[in-house]
Amino acid sequence: MNFLKLLFIYFFLLLLTANCSTNNACGQDANIVYNLGFSGCDYLIDLDGQLYEPSNLNEWQDFMFYTDTQSVVIDFQFTNEFSTCSGLEKIDIFCLTNI
Repeated sequence: MNFLKLLFIYFFLLLLTANCSTNNACGQDANIVYNLGFSGCDYLIDLDGQLYEPSNLNEWQDFMFYTDTQSVVIDFQFTNEFSTCSGLEKIDIFCLTNI
């Protein structure tokens, strides 16, 4: 019984701290660009004039893309991989918010 109480407290604290952060905001201004020119690469990320292919944009499926170029704020990391469809460097996005 004590184990269950400790487990419940652990999960409660985990949920409590998972929802807390210092600013709840992403840090890098970017544009999501809809690009018909790259077969299989419908959306690219423009960071300071440099294009990248997001490898996990499908994880943000509830995020709607309304225009050809959408201004967003993201946090990302480089994957050290290159796209087979565009030849661009890939990035993983782990924070994405609309401006």
